[in-house]
Amino acid sequence: MKQEFRHTRRIRRILGTTGALALAGALTACTGSGDTSDTVHIFAAASLSTAADDLAVAFTAAHPNADLVFNFAGSPALVRQIAEGAPADVFISADAATMATALGLPEFAGAQPEVIATNRLVLATAPANPGEISTVADISDDLIALCAPEVPCGALARVALEEAGVQPGRTTEEAAVSDVSMKISTGEVDAGFIYATDAAALAATQNVTVIDLEGEVDTTYPLALTTTGRDNPAARAVADFLSSEAAADILTDHGFGSSGTE
Repeated sequence: MKQEFRHTRRIRRILGTTGALALAGALTACTGSGDTSDTVHIFAAASLSTAADDLAVAFTAAHPNADLVFNFAGSPALVRQIAEGAPADVFISADAATMATALGLPEFAGAQPEVIATNRLVLATAPANPGEISTVADISDDLIALCAPEVPCGALARVALEEAGVQPGRTTEEAAVSDVSMKISTGEVDAGFIYATDAAALAATQNVTVIDLEGEVDTTYPLALTTTGRDNPAARAVADFLSSEAAADILTDHGFGSSGTE
């Protein structure tokens, strides 16, 4: 289900859009024929939503005429939307593999991705930890939420489970890490595999237990401009800002790791 949130400084968020036609309709409705080159459509991995408002406020403080329209979803879903014609200027994936898929589209001809942040998968329990989970080995009898296998957080979760030699008792598969976080938050599952940044956001308001995982469960966030974005000065400015030290500081404040490009 699509939700739109209006903020000051001409920042808009669209969450959970399921298809390019629905997204295109939503954007047409909220921007109308008044779209100018100051409008930037940013398609970003769902896990970046925790930092998006602070990033947008910092950017629009220096670019007050910018109109930022965020679309958050699982990275593969965003690629499908772009392939189906949804208007996108900036794409930020939650892993390199999904960005590689995007680069095969004509919309990204000549694009040169740049990593802006990193993250790490963790296991987070429902509030008060009713399953009494203290390690990943404890989930063999529990209901565990995972992202779908084609989604970056889902691929990492399966790596973590394989390396631990553990299979959950029961699982639910979600389209994006934000959906897993929601099921953890509401206690619909005993625990779920989410990013450290999402876990920190949950822990700030709820009594969740966060369990670190062994193995290669880190991911990167590459950013690329579409061909439309490269022709949009405001979109280029957004890309430059997101690659800057100022943006890195904001991302770090939200628990993201350094891009390692400095």
